[in-house]
Amino acid sequence: MRPISIRAACLLFGLMTVLFAGRLGAQEAVVPDLTGMSLEDLSAVHLSTASRHLEDPRKAPTPVTVITREEIARYGWRTLGDILRSVTGFYTAYDRTYTYAGVRGFLQSGDYNARILLLIDGHRTNDNIYDSALIGTEFPLDVDLIDRVEVARGPGSSLFGTNAELAVVNVFTRQPDRRTGAETTAGGEAFAGRTSEVRATLRAGRFAGLFSGSLFRSNGAHRLYFPEYDAPESNNGIATNLDGDRYDHAFGMVRSGQFRLEGLLGRRSKIVPNASYATIFGDSANRSIDTVGFLDASFSHDFSSRAQLDVRGYYDAYRFFGSYPYAEVNGAARAVQINDAASDVLGLEAVWGEKLGQHRVVGGFAAEHSLRIHQRNYYVGSAPYLNDNRTLDHDAFFGEAELNPSAHFSFNAGGRVDWYNLFGTNLSPRLAAMYFPTKATSLKYIFSHAFRAPDPYDEFYVDLVDSTASTRSIEPESINTHTVLLEHAFNPRLHMAAAGFANALNDVIKEQVDAEGNTHFANQAGDTGRGAEVEVVAEDASGWRARSSYTFASTRQKPGHARVMNSPAHLAKFNGVASLARAGYVGAELLFNGPQSNYLGQRIGSSFLANATLTSRPIGNRFEISASCYNVFDRRWSTPTGPEVTAPATVQDGRTWRFRLTYHYSPERKSSR
Repeated sequence: MRPISIRAACLLFGLMTVLFAGRLGAQEAVVPDLTGMSLEDLSAVHLSTASRHLEDPRKAPTPVTVITREEIARYGWRTLGDILRSVTGFYTAYDRTYTYAGVRGFLQSGDYNARILLLIDGHRTNDNIYDSALIGTEFPLDVDLIDRVEVARGPGSSLFGTNAELAVVNVFTRQPDRRTGAETTAGGEAFAGRTSEVRATLRAGRFAGLFSGSLFRSNGAHRLYFPEYDAPESNNGIATNLDGDRYDHAFGMVRSGQFRLEGLLGRRSKIVPNASYATIFGDSANRSIDTVGFLDASFSHDFSSRAQLDVRGYYDAYRFFGSYPYAEVNGAARAVQINDAASDVLGLEAVWGEKLGQHRVVGGFAAEHSLRIHQRNYYVGSAPYLNDNRTLDHDAFFGEAELNPSAHFSFNAGGRVDWYNLFGTNLSPRLAAMYFPTKATSLKYIFSHAFRAPDPYDEFYVDLVDSTASTRSIEPESINTHTVLLEHAFNPRLHMAAAGFANALNDVIKEQVDAEGNTHFANQAGDTGRGAEVEVVAEDASGWRARSSYTFASTRQKPGHARVMNSPAHLAKFNGVASLARAGYVGAELLFNGPQSNYLGQRIGSSFLANATLTSRPIGNRFEISASCYNVFDRRWSTPTGPEVTAPATVQDGRTWRFRLTYHYSPERKSSR
């Protein structure tokens, strides 16, 4: 057994320091409750994702959308992917294995959302093998545990590093209630789907804890037809009972003063019905399993009313298991290929923030050591032909200054230097100039440079069926973005934002095919994108609220200017909630995606979806009921696939439904009666 390196020992020591620093905490952290806030109140809530400190949303150096717990319940969103699909400029695709998110015309098949940085309470969740951001049923946190989601559209590498090319998505969890209590949720949905969730809050002196466990089981669509396999030897293209989906989640948080210890474990297993990667169609051995876990200890200390230090130490674990049945491999009539991967990571991060008069500075460092990056491929009964083990190191320093020379002007300048032992150093700057002619209006210009580091999957993966290891080193890909943003509040209940943007994605990491027909990852020239978007948010004193947006994006390849795959030119959205007096609420969602091309250049038609949800008000302060119908008009729609799937597009589900019942229990409430 190899001894733990000095670097790993230092990181472990830092983690233990943070754990025991909680004993020094005194005053309990105040976390704002956004549930039921008016639009005027929400506009005053300080954001933390755009600049890694609490700030006035008007001075955020990037467009930010905040989705609250109340909205998640009113619209019946089932996954993080559903939430993101409602955000201006976002769209999604699903290939019956994973859900992918596109932003402003960029969605590359096969990159596992590696251009979006996904955080949970500020903790990075993109794994260290594939850089994947899991947003569908594979997302490891229950949606009911989400308090709010801050979506910072545009590059964020100047403060967060790799993967933050298109957006930074920060999911904030609910905090322990101020009294002991519990709630349980049971639900049923289409395709024999069933879910069970239990959440409990415990209070003991100055300690508060939130604990949750859940499971989900779905048989999936009973019968799926794939015309590409319409032949007698492949059951005439019909996959029967091969769409099963299941997950198990556990989450816990303990707070004491400014100290927080948080842990998460999620495991998702999916049967794959579409014979991806040229496997045997109709074989139930086609499946993938993702397991994600982390332990995060953080501590904040206010040195004064103007200076704060945040420190976190963490351990991350990720496991992947994929099973792929092939015909006639090495003389065998049927052989099952196993891909498994594992990573274990220790990390330490510190952020210092201070106000200097009317100005503010933020600075920090991050250090990460991968104890293990392991990729293994083998056929059942045979020795591995890929057995790659590595330890990787990563360090970073970052900082940002917010300068406010007057009430009408603000300037933001920041950057980050990342060092990887795999390829070297990368610099990511961001500049923003903001003008506030009135308290209701802001005009911003933002320049950002962000990057995506090549991951071990890009560099070292070997597959005897269709891939070979890269013959040369892969350089980081990067993106330069120019954004002009206008925000205006017509009154406290009507807000508007409009933006124009230009993106240049360089040295893009893509799969390439060699002379023998095998594929590997390498840098290509890149893509460019230009467009505009507008969003209007409104509410009424009676309780209704609406948000609508339109995005136009023209994304082209360099050179040649051909349209980029998976890139709809038009996105239009509407979300509205109306009060049903004492009964509850009705939420409606309308989503339009324009036509787009798949990786072969084939046109995939536009889609228009309507979703509706009814939610009750609390019944006897104990029960809440919700019922949702998705794709109300049973429209046929598809999303493009990548080269790993034979079909040019994946047909999505027709009309489906979900029903949920939640019971709240509080011993304090019971005793008071």
